Amino acid sequence: MYKGPISDNYDGTRFFHNERDYTFTEMLKWMWTMNPPKWPEWIEDPAYTPPPKQVGENKFRITHINQATILIQTAEVNILTDPIWSERSSPVSWIGPKRVRAPGVKMNDLPTINVVLISHDHYDHLDIPTLKTIAARDNPKIIAGLGVGALLRSKGLNNVVELDWWQDHSVRSNSIKITFVPARHNSGRGLFDKNKTLWGGFVVESPAGRLYFSGDTAYGEFLSSIKNKFGDFKVALLSIGHYEPRWIMETHHMNPDDAVKLHKYMNIEQSIGMHFGTFGGHNDEKVNDHEKDLKDALQKYGVQTSEFWLLGFGEGRDISI
Repeated sequence: MYKGPISDNYDGTRFFHNERDYTFTEMLKWMWTMNPPKWPEWIEDPAYTPPPKQVGENKFRITHINQATILIQTAEVNILTDPIWSERSSPVSWIGPKRVRAPGVKMNDLPTINVVLISHDHYDHLDIPTLKTIAARDNPKIIAGLGVGALLRSKGLNNVVELDWWQDHSVRSNSIKITFVPARHNSGRGLFDKNKTLWGGFVVESPAGRLYFSGDTAYGEFLSSIKNKFGDFKVALLSIGHYEPRWIMETHHMNPDDAVKLHKYMNIEQSIGMHFGTFGGHNDEKVNDHEKDLKDALQKYGVQTSEFWLLGFGEGRDISI
């Protein structure tokens, strides 16, 4: 586990943020009272054209794959966020949340990946089998928070850069700068390692503009620090799923209302929803509740549907300068 100097977000043993998190008692209550609605056994999505090999400097190409797995293409660099192609988001292959639809892009149709961004170490965001497959094929640079590198290196994944909040790493002759930014969430892959590694989001600065990938996060005061540092955003990839029941998830995940509020607050030109409709069994909303709730939130805040997309699984769209 990570050992480093005490800082604004590390007490010498665990990482922390300065906003309310759920307590251990609340977690036990949630596990005891959880009553997830039944999701479909399987959803067959329409097929989309596979993504291009790369795109130029004048645009972002965003392809929604599943959960928080998004392909970001810009300036001849291919960036993949929180990749998961496994059947379950679980420490084992035979039990745990199971996918109800296939990844929107087949692994064989995925272009060469130059960079992988890991927002945190929860199983639906850091999937070792998927990372091993991509690493064996492309050997991308894996960028993650402090402490995550030890896990990755223990699995033979050595091309790793670890960042603290506000640290950055440049790729492709410095034309793209990637900064790790705060989030209101937590980390842990077992019962006793909560917050032993650092979680966060990412800001990607490229010739096509700034992109914000929220990772998993609740809405919070930390957003003002991101807004103040970077200003406006061309694109944002925002989590809008796994948000019920609100009495506990409001400290952990945004709901669609929060995401649209963030879209307006941070003056984002084009937002895209993610983190929905992939793995069932551990959340208290129906598989498509996010669609209605997003529609209601857009109407509430006076935001046009053209400003906040829900892409199909495998659907890609361009956002040009």
